[in-house]
Amino acid sequence: MKCNFLNEIKILVVEDSETDRLTLVNILKKYFSNIIEASDGEVAYELFKKNLDIDIIISNINMPKISGIDFLKLVRTSDMNLPFIFITGRLEPEILLKAIDLNVSSYISKPINAISLLEKIDFLCEKKYYEKKLIKNQQEIEFYLEAVDKVALIFKMYGDGKISYMNNAMLEVLGYEEEKIKKLYFDEIIHPDIPRKYIDDTWEHVKNGKLWKGNTKFITNNKEIFYLNNTVFRINNEKEEFITIGFLTTKENLEKRDFHKKVILKFQESNRREFELKSMNAELQEKIEKLKALCKECEDSIKSLKEKNALNVRQLKHYELQGDNLTQKYEKFMNSKKDEIENYIKSLNIEKKKNEKLTFQKEELLELLGHLKEKNKNNEEEIRLKNIKINNLNELLLKKEESSKNKKSFF
Repeated sequence: MKCNFLNEIKILVVEDSETDRLTLVNILKKYFSNIIEASDGEVAYELFKKNLDIDIIISNINMPKISGIDFLKLVRTSDMNLPFIFITGRLEPEILLKAIDLNVSSYISKPINAISLLEKIDFLCEKKYYEKKLIKNQQEIEFYLEAVDKVALIFKMYGDGKISYMNNAMLEVLGYEEEKIKKLYFDEIIHPDIPRKYIDDTWEHVKNGKLWKGNTKFITNNKEIFYLNNTVFRINNEKEEFITIGFLTTKENLEKRDFHKKVILKFQESNRREFELKSMNAELQEKIEKLKALCKECEDSIKSLKEKNALNVRQLKHYELQGDNLTQKYEKFMNSKKDEIENYIKSLNIEKKKNEKLTFQKEELLELLGHLKEKNKNNEEEIRLKNIKINNLNELLLKKEESSKNKKSFF
């Protein structure tokens, strides 16, 4: 592929990891000069809206703000065929199916294999190159046809002679309106002087795929005679249809006849280019077949993944059923424990009330004890005083006894 075409390719790289994005951009800059970077899907979509000439998008799937899948959805709202490559560390089947539905071109697994990535991009660039070349060739052919249409008299007809199309120049010369040609036949515009055998031989010649050239006498709607230097050939389509390109053979149209020769050469050149395009198309068809085979492999892989997913779903349902049983057992156990706790709380409340009652009684007893202690203290003081009095009395009695004894001894 031509290097100047690669320089025209604009690639948008979307990667939230700065390290991976830098690695990817460094790989691409060796071959492409027009690289745009974005750190997430939101920034990428804004860049996409501002750069409608982007040729390829390479994007990560798992990104903040707007994911790769959501970014692809936004792109597909305005362009269903823009080449889009996904980069991912782990490709989930559900995401793969969504990407396929959104017409993703390809995907690359992390860590990025530079050769694999460039091969995929090269394939997309090659396809883009031939598409642009084909459009350019079609534009050239349309330009040539437009140029021919201005100076040549052109009409098409079916195998039964019914006219299917006339250009403006032919309509003007014949004097018919465009609506009238829908019911017009070749026998009505060819001059009746032309022998039937001559016409039949011409038909047989072009029906066999050969090119017929020659002068033919025609008659207008006003019964006027004119001559055309014709080139008649068959169009290879489903309907048997023939096209005639003619030039008026008058002196004032000699220059147009010379132009006719140039146009034929242009048509030959166009045919040569068409052959080249067909060859390229055959190569593309071969690549498409390979892609179909790859798609078949992907479908088989998806089918296998679906089967595995179905198995996982069955296992999950089994685990859910076991979990439901465990949940029921757990709920039964918890209800039993709840009853036990409630009974314990009731007994605890009873004990608490008892405790509160005992506490109240304790406080009363303590208060009574305080009173008794005070009373006991008073009693002890009273006893002490009484003991002092008793001691005093005893001493007094002793003194009296001694005094009495002394008196007796005296007498």
